[in-house]
Amino acid sequence: MRLLSLALLAGVALAQDAAYWAGLAAKSKNGVIKLDSEAYEAILAGPDREYSVVVELTAMGSQFKCQPCHDFRPAFELLSNSWRRQPVHERDHHFFASLDFTDGQAVFQKLGLTTAPTVQFHPALSGPNKSNKLGVVTHDLNRAGLSAPAFHAFLKSHLPHFEIHVPFNPLPLIFTALAAAVGAIAVYALWDQLLPLIQSRILWGTGSLVLILTFTSGYMWNKIKNAPYVQMGDGGKMNWIAGGFQNQLGMESQVIGGIYGLLALSIIALSVLVPAQTSPGKQRVGVYLWLGILVVVFGILMRIFRIKNGGYPFWILF
Repeated sequence: MRLLSLALLAGVALAQDAAYWAGLAAKSKNGVIKLDSEAYEAILAGPDREYSVVVELTAMGSQFKCQPCHDFRPAFELLSNSWRRQPVHERDHHFFASLDFTDGQAVFQKLGLTTAPTVQFHPALSGPNKSNKLGVVTHDLNRAGLSAPAFHAFLKSHLPHFEIHVPFNPLPLIFTALAAAVGAIAVYALWDQLLPLIQSRILWGTGSLVLILTFTSGYMWNKIKNAPYVQMGDGGKMNWIAGGFQNQLGMESQVIGGIYGLLALSIIALSVLVPAQTSPGKQRVGVYLWLGILVVVFGILMRIFRIKNGGYPFWILF
């Protein structure tokens, strides 16, 4: 539908008629007025325009392969829907509009646009809402990003204060309630099988050991700092150990976690598994084996420690 052509046929003067655009916005599902080239000129026409407009120039067609256009559209619609909750005397003096490249090639050529999306704020030119802005203000999507909060921050400097309104979605609540109910029924039905697991010292001990190794190996530090897995060293050599105490690599934390796990397993074997053997010969072999593993693995750990701290003064096994 070509908005301006129909309006002219009906004898409607569109240039400064805020009520007309307010009606189109009210009929839109998300409050966004869909434009073509003529409607774009019409909504921005005239030196006496008493309303402001934020226009999204986009290219949503699959042939354009504009992923940022699709990424930004939900944010634009969310802010438009949020603005619709404003009082009428404020709401109908600012409009959200969108012009797709397919419907407005002439406008894109006129503005010299070669990329999308582009967001422009056109302030009111007259009336009580006249802005002190000298002209069109472009939202820097490359710097600010495509998120709704960033777009909201841009609009707050041009429009009366309004909050982002996220529509209530009951599906997560329903799914959570259903999952809780199914879980409760499953626990009740399988309680006799679950109780031995809940009371198992082996299960709790294993879980505690896994958590301890995860935290002491530096895994959480890697997640927080987003540390690289490995890094390139001198001469293109791949390094998996970062020098100094303030740095760490992903592979390094995994190796350290494995070393700590072997040390813990050695202690458990010497204190629990070996004494449980009824044969003195097996006990003797177990002691030698696990004690040897303990000494060797601890030596490797101290070797890595010395690589990270070259000034370590004490003798180590390797």
